[in-house]
Amino acid sequence: MKIGVCAPLDRLPLLKEMGYDYIESNFSWLAGLNEEDYRKNTALLEASGLTSEAFNGFFPGNIKLYAPDGDQSPQLRDVEAFCEGAFARAASWGGKVAVIGSGYVRRIPEGMTWEHCDEQFARVLSVCGEVGAKYGMKVTVEALSRNECSYIHTISEGAKVARMANHPAVGMMVDFYHHWNNNEDLATLPNNADLLLHAHYARPVDRNYPQPGDEAILAGCVEALKNCPHVERISLECAWNPNIDEGIRTARPLMEIFKSL
Repeated sequence: MKIGVCAPLDRLPLLKEMGYDYIESNFSWLAGLNEEDYRKNTALLEASGLTSEAFNGFFPGNIKLYAPDGDQSPQLRDVEAFCEGAFARAASWGGKVAVIGSGYVRRIPEGMTWEHCDEQFARVLSVCGEVGAKYGMKVTVEALSRNECSYIHTISEGAKVARMANHPAVGMMVDFYHHWNNNEDLATLPNNADLLLHAHYARPVDRNYPQPGDEAILAGCVEALKNCPHVERISLECAWNPNIDEGIRTARPLMEIFKSL
């Protein structure tokens, strides 16, 4: 399994020094760069010798996914147009998977039920998967903490909608922090192993980076992923207190345990 870090590009030299396999960048940020900044950041990535195999922060905050009145065609056209530009750039950075968390954008809007959102979000996922597949990438739904988003809190809830999307480039990912925060059992992960493609890690107690003493917690995650063979990468997505450089250095030897997968 490959080990990466959700971090800004200015940390690329440190990630390379510490032996990480990739950086996880922000999808909507990359899509929104002007051409000059896109070229500059591409040069930084290429100089590092790493790629951005994974992306988070999928949708920009101003995009609309749902149509409470039932006609979702305009929203789906906007999603497709956004995805065309975003996936083209992400693929050029070595992208393989893009995480759809985007809790603000996907939240249940006034006038819609959870079931109605399932139907419309599945259509959104199908569009994202179709465009992503053109560029050799997949998308994964991220279950988020109940206190951060009103929609899709468990792996099973996300898997239901991913299956409704009915596209081979649409799957799930597990963020271990959210998983614990929602009181989900790690033993349930293999129930949807066919869909699980990616993982995020942060400490359950404080969302910080892994530290000495966390070995048993990390081993539990490894055990849970043993029966999830399609998860090829795990990224640190952490609070980084007191600072990101210390966290990147401290976490690296502890994350080595995932290399056994």
